[in-house]
Amino acid sequence: MHNTKMIGISGFSGSGKTTLLKKIIPLLVEQGFRIGSLKHAHHNIELDIPGKDSYELRKAGSLQTIIACDNRYAFIEETPNNPVDLSTLINQFSHVDIVLIEGFKEEKIPKIICHRHTNQSELYIDEYTLAIASDAPLETDLPVLDINQAGQIVEFIKGYLSLP
Repeated sequence: MHNTKMIGISGFSGSGKTTLLKKIIPLLVEQGFRIGSLKHAHHNIELDIPGKDSYELRKAGSLQTIIACDNRYAFIEETPNNPVDLSTLINQFSHVDIVLIEGFKEEKIPKIICHRHTNQSELYIDEYTLAIASDAPLETDLPVLDINQAGQIVEFIKGYLSLP
């Protein structure tokens, strides 16, 4: 799909995707990697607040809006009736070594599936599933990683992406 080194952290709602990412991102950063993250939201996200200038410009009809300050900027693009594809989103990243993608479990990307025993949901596995991060042993032919051992998962990601 692209040259960007990427891996998905997927799973059903409540399976611990964000919690896991919040643990593995700092470990990768400590090792000198520049990380990009992409999260799928199931609701209509509003990054700019009603009443603020950026919101007013967007609502006035601007299709692309950038809000910038000295420390960060956000790029907002309206995509009415034309949901953007994952490839387009990944291509927005620059100057990062790894893009960690949260969600998008149906996409054809290499992914680690999060699974919690208490969640009672079936295990989601497709042909792009590399491993399962679980809080309990599982019967599967795939590697099972301990969802509570972020270091173990970081090493698996580095190995898969052929990173030092």
